[in-house]
This record gives sequence, C-alpha cells and structure tokens, in this order.
Amino acid sequence: MTGSATVMESSEAATHTLTGPARTEQEEHLGTRRRRIFMQVMMVLGASLGHVGLAMVAAWPNSAVPDLRRHNSTIYGTTIALTTWQTDMLGSLVSVGNLPGTWLWGWMVASIGRKKAMMLLVLPYIVGWSFVALAVDPAMMLAGRMMHGICIGATFVSASTYIIELPDTSIRGAVATVPNLALSFGFIITIALGLVLRWYEIAFVGLAVIMLHTTVMAFLPESPSFLAIKGKRRKAKRILLKLRGPGADVDEELLKLCEENRDKAEKSLVKVLQDHTILRSLGTIITLFFIQNFCGLMVFYVNMTRIFLEAGSMLSEHVASILVFLVQAAGTVLACIYLDRIGRRVCLVLSLVVMTLCLAVMAVYHFCKDIAEREIEITTRNVTMVTEDVEDSWSTTTSSFTWVPLACLMLYMLISSVGVGPVPSLLNAEYFPAAVRAQLSGLNMVVGSVINFAALQLFTPMQSAFTTTGLYCFYAAVSVFGIVFTLACVKETKGKAVT
Repeated sequence: MTGSATVMESSEAATHTLTGPARTEQEEHLGTRRRRIFMQVMMVLGASLGHVGLAMVAAWPNSAVPDLRRHNSTIYGTTIALTTWQTDMLGSLVSVGNLPGTWLWGWMVASIGRKKAMMLLVLPYIVGWSFVALAVDPAMMLAGRMMHGICIGATFVSASTYIIELPDTSIRGAVATVPNLALSFGFIITIALGLVLRWYEIAFVGLAVIMLHTTVMAFLPESPSFLAIKGKRRKAKRILLKLRGPGADVDEELLKLCEENRDKAEKSLVKVLQDHTILRSLGTIITLFFIQNFCGLMVFYVNMTRIFLEAGSMLSEHVASILVFLVQAAGTVLACIYLDRIGRRVCLVLSLVVMTLCLAVMAVYHFCKDIAEREIEITTRNVTMVTEDVEDSWSTTTSSFTWVPLACLMLYMLISSVGVGPVPSLLNAEYFPAAVRAQLSGLNMVVGSVINFAALQLFTPMQSAFTTTGLYCFYAAVSVFGIVFTLACVKETKGKAVT
C-alpha cells in the first residue's frame, strides 16, 4: 500500500510538472494572439478614420437642410436659397462624383499601393469641404458635393481593399465591420454637430477629421498583399510576420497569394472580365448594391431628418436621428460578433426579413395617417369652424402613434447593420483575387454609385408618384426580392482565406 501510494504521489507530481509548463506555454500563446489581434484591430481603426470623414460627407445634408430652412444664410451673411430639386441633389450628386473617384482611386490602389492612395484622400476632401463651407450660391455648394462624391468613391475602394487584407481569416468578418462602426460614429457626430453649429461650420470639423486620418495612415504599414504582388516579398514577409505572429508559416501564405494572382496580374481587365466566375461574382455584388439602395437604407442615411419631419414625430428630428444612428452603431457591434459565427448569408437574410416587417409597418402607419388627415380636411370643409373638441381629438389620435416611425426606423437601422449594411461591401472585397481586387471592386462601386444616385434622386419623385405609403411598400418588395436572391445566388465566404 505504501509503495502504491508513493507511485501515485510520484505520478501526480509528474503530471503537475508536465501540465504546469504546458499551461504556461498555452497562456503565453493566448496572450501573444490577443496582442496580435489587438494590433490588427488598432490598425483597422486607424484606417477607418477615413470612414468617419466619409460619413460626415454623406450625413451632412441631415444637418444642413434643416439649418438652411431656418437660417438660409452663408458664411458671409448673404442669403442662399435651394429649390426642392437642388435639396435632393445635395444627397444624390455625391453619387455622380463617385464615378471618377472610384475609377481613379481604383487605379491608384493597384498602382501605387493601398496606403499611399488612402493618404492622398486628403486632397479631394480639402477641395470639397472648402467649396461647401465658402459657398455663396447653390451652384458652388453643389460643386462641393460633386467633389464629395469623389471622396466617397475613393475612400470606399481604397479603405475596403486595405482593411480586408490585414486581419486573420478567423476574425476578418468581425474586423471588416469596424469601418461600419466608424460610419455610424460619423453619422452621429454630424447630426449632433448640427444642433450647435451652422452648416458651413461643420465643414471645418470634416476637414480636421480627414487630416487626422492622413496623419495616422503615415504610421501604418502597406498591405502585404500589394507588396507580394509587386514582387516585394521580403518586405511583405516582414509585415506578415508582425500581423500573423513569429511562429506563423507566412511563406506558405505568400506562395499561395502569388500563385492565385500571377495569372490575373498578367491579364488585362477585359480578359479578366471574360472569366465566368468573375462575371457571376460581379453580377451578385451589383444586385446586392441594388437591394441595399432600393430597400430604402441609403435614402434613410441621407434623409433621416426629413423622414422624421414628414412622419410627424413628436421628438426633434435631430434627436430622433441621433437615436436611430446610435442604435445602428449597436447593430454594427452585433455584426462584429455574428458575421464570423453564423456567416454572411444568414446575416443578410435575417436583416432583410426584419427590415421587410419594419417597412410594412411604416407603410401601414402612413396609410392610416393619410386617412386621418383626409378626414380632418373633410371636416374643416363641411363646417364653418372646427370645434376645439375635434382639434383635441385629432391631436390625441395622431400623437398616440408618433412613436411608430421612431421605433420602426430604430429596429430597421439596428438590423440593417448586421446584414444589408456591411455585407455587400465585405463581399465586394472578398469575392475577387488581390491582383484585380481594387479594379473589380471599383467597377462594382461605379455601378453601385449609379444605383445610389438613382435611389436618392428619385426619392422625392417616387414619393409623389407612389405616395409615402406606396414608397415604403416598394422598399418592402425589394427587401423580399433580396431574401430570395440571397438564398439562391450569394455564396458564403466565412472562414475562407482572402487571396
């Protein structure tokens, strides 16, 4: 018994001796991985400052239009007046500028590198914000918005390409939602600034943000994918070891990257477009951009304050818009958690289903609101004087349901941030090889810009033609189409390496 006990004690001691260092080694490995992932996230956050500047450009009409309605004066104190068509163009004209911005920066990203192309973003931003801030008439303001469009296209194509090539495959989906979080933050601060600043003063804040972004980019590394494709394998390997860890087999990653892109790099874009797989991917992304724009999402981004004004919300349109974009930011956090867990397709379908329900409720709300307004109009025609009781009844009836638009849009923006918001841009980068990623994603962005211009510029005409109720029904129908299309045509990229 004593001998047996001694053997057991020796065995336990040996086990303790073995598991102690093993556990320490495992803890060190976990600690190293956490530091490495933290570094990747910080790099992506730095690169995503450009998306904050982009969001300020996109959301600026939300603050500018109400301000111009109250105080239609310029920085010089002179009067400036915009027609309804020109007001719509404050949002839609950026889509026109998107076209040259996407093409030019798509070429720059492939030629001079992701990092340099992103640092050069400061030039169109300075020109655009200067035209807007110093505008003396609508033409000068719209010229600035045209330049803003170049900023949006350039930022999307350069930042999306850069950000998708930095993180590990296991966290790529989560990290790729960081730019969307930056967008939400940009929307919120732009509308919040509208509470305390004039429309032209916001421009100077936008300039400060993009200059900060340029400064941060100066300290970030070039994309290892770009360096490898350009034959700078030693430099690419050094950056990859820093990103993946000293124990990672980066030689295999570099070899696979070069092999996957060798043929594509030697081919012209026209020949690349003859590849049936590439064509199918292009068609899928373009259709997703159509769904993203005509399900109402991009219209809500640009016209949130107008939508709340028309819905008769009891809250200030600025406060209501800030609440909605705060919820959208929360949705982006959810996307960080679930995009790499349940996949892109599931997130898309889930978001489109809930968005369809929200749009249907908004349609019913506006339908009932229109009926109530017609009834009170008939009442005022049939009697010489409306009694106070009738007016009080009307006020009570309408105010009882003014929470509906806010609740619907909060839920809509929350769930869109999990799927329809980030996934099309994420797939636009994931679907294509690194050698032609910038050009093909840029091509998709060009077509997406045309679709975006149509969605924004047709907002008022479609509202007049279909009524607000009909417009929301149209958006809901597009969302239903999106569900069917996603299930039938969108392929999953979760866990697949980006080459």
